[in-house]
Amino acid sequence: MAKKKRTTQMSSEGKTELAKAIAEKSESFAKHYENVELKVSKFFRWISGWLDKLLFNQKHGKIVALILAVLFFVILNADSDAIFEKSLKNAETLGDYPVSAIISDEAYEVTGLPEQVKVRVIGDISDIKNVKQQKNLRIIANMTDLTEGMHEVKLTTEGAPSGVDVVLEPSNAVVTIKKKSIRSFTLGFDYVNRFKMDSIYDLSEPELEQGEVYVRASNETLDKISYVKALISVKEDYTKDFETMATIAAYDENGDKMDVDIIPSKMKAKVKVTKPSKNVPVTLVPNGVIPNNKAIESYTLNHPKVDIFAKQSVLDNISELPISIPASTLTSDREFSMPLIAPNGVTKISESFVNISVKLADAKETILSGIPIHIINTLDGFSASFVNEENKSTSVTVIGAEKVIKEIKKEDIKVYADMSKVDKPGTYEIELFVEGKNKLASYKTKEGKVTIKVEEK
Repeated sequence: MAKKKRTTQMSSEGKTELAKAIAEKSESFAKHYENVELKVSKFFRWISGWLDKLLFNQKHGKIVALILAVLFFVILNADSDAIFEKSLKNAETLGDYPVSAIISDEAYEVTGLPEQVKVRVIGDISDIKNVKQQKNLRIIANMTDLTEGMHEVKLTTEGAPSGVDVVLEPSNAVVTIKKKSIRSFTLGFDYVNRFKMDSIYDLSEPELEQGEVYVRASNETLDKISYVKALISVKEDYTKDFETMATIAAYDENGDKMDVDIIPSKMKAKVKVTKPSKNVPVTLVPNGVIPNNKAIESYTLNHPKVDIFAKQSVLDNISELPISIPASTLTSDREFSMPLIAPNGVTKISESFVNISVKLADAKETILSGIPIHIINTLDGFSASFVNEENKSTSVTVIGAEKVIKEIKKEDIKVYADMSKVDKPGTYEIELFVEGKNKLASYKTKEGKVTIKVEEK
């Protein structure tokens, strides 16, 4: 037999109690929800008020704006910095590379092409390393299809691996192409590194294979050439005649070397090496007036003669080596040392210093009459003559130690009028100058000036 299913039926009172309990729970939940909602609403109102005070307050607004800007910058650049750092690993600047011009340099002259350009390579690190190690990269300016005139030339590269991109700066150039001409120039010479040789040696004019060379360039460039020289390099050990190959170079009027074709570019040069010298006496020349009416009676030197070294043309014009001393210091007999000063053109003196012993005596005077007056340095195109023939000679007073002035003759004295500053016809009072061979005495003329007439020829 099948069992009967049990059912429980709730009484009406039970149902009422259950409904009351559910209603009470619902009311409690509603109140709790309303309380939470109120608290959340208060919290957000507090936050909103705080943000209003912070953001819209002038005192704090700038600080907030700065903080926000920094945050945005960090966020936006975080990825780009990583990308940039990654790209640097595959790029490198190699520096300056020379530019090779492809054109007939015998027929054309090119100006405006840079000598070097900056090279940057981009690619794999291994490929960049190969470029640096193999050194096959060349920068080319191909102008084989261009004629005379101005052109823009794109610079290209050779020798770079296919996976490497080469960036040139600049990447093109504006050039001017001109046809070349040939012109002959007289050849001069110059010694290079002359200072390396001992100054006692002199170099003769070189014997070159030929006296002129040919220069190839545009007519405009040829017109700027001022001179062409054979540059002869001198070495320290050149003490005898030598032969060497001289480099030929052309220069403009400012002395700047010019980039031109010279035929031939080198030439054999033969040079003679000499050691010209001359033994000359050392003489004492008092400068000024010796105190106490004294004069130099005599002096002695530990080196009365010395050897001087110079070109022969310089030596021919030097007969003595004077030493100037301040006369005001000669208050009594004394001994002192003086340096030997090389005259112009003299490269070396055998002695650097000389010891001098001076003996003084009372100064005396004597008069020498009939000393002729010479007119010198008259300018070209003019003639000069004395207004009075009586003024052709004068008397000279000689002052010095008695022993010294007794030995002085009229022939040892020269009186002259210098006309180098007179450039117009007329009659002039010209100052007289007097010199004597013996520098221990002083000289003065009776007349300080002479009247001279200047006329055009």
